Amino acid sequence: MRDSGARPEGVGGGETAPAVRAKLRADLVALRRAVRECRLCPGRGGGIPGRGEPGSDLFLLAGMPGPGASSSNPWGSWWETVYAGTRELWGRDMESVYLSTALRCPAARVTRKEVQRCSAYLAEELHLVGPRLVVVSGRVAAVALRDALGGAVPANPRAGDSFTLSATTFLFDLDVARVAKEKEAAEVFWNILSSAEDMLP
Repeated sequence: MRDSGARPEGVGGGETAPAVRAKLRADLVALRRAVRECRLCPGRGGGIPGRGEPGSDLFLLAGMPGPGASSSNPWGSWWETVYAGTRELWGRDMESVYLSTALRCPAARVTRKEVQRCSAYLAEELHLVGPRLVVVSGRVAAVALRDALGGAVPANPRAGDSFTLSATTFLFDLDVARVAKEKEAAEVFWNILSSAEDMLP
């Protein structure tokens, strides 16, 4: 998570010092390489890493890679939907958002062991990015977040709940995978996401 070492302010301003930003970026590159080369789950190839830059204010966390996911877009077609919807809701540029997933490989059935295997990647990623707001989409993402960050994370959060750890706010939402399939779930998802704008600078 963001602390005095993750996003230090430069002298005379709020910008991260160039050398620190370069180090954070290099560490993210190394983390992505580790995810792509991961063999922790038997019978699976490498995982799909997160996408974005250190210092991104908004971090979107889904349970697993979306349809058509790739290293350049771990949310796949879900991101197309969320990108268009948030642009309409907020009227702001969404290109600087950090996208990630709790599980790094698509899975038909999610097990607790798989979530635990990926939790170290998530913990390191959150520390390196240092976001102001993390939108946690769905049950798998919420469980993974607790595994990654420990007991400070609520054990059974409901959609719309939030908490703050260090300088980062975490907002729980419904699973983005439900948006295209369930009208009522989509309404709840967008209502919660619309409230997130007030949590951003």
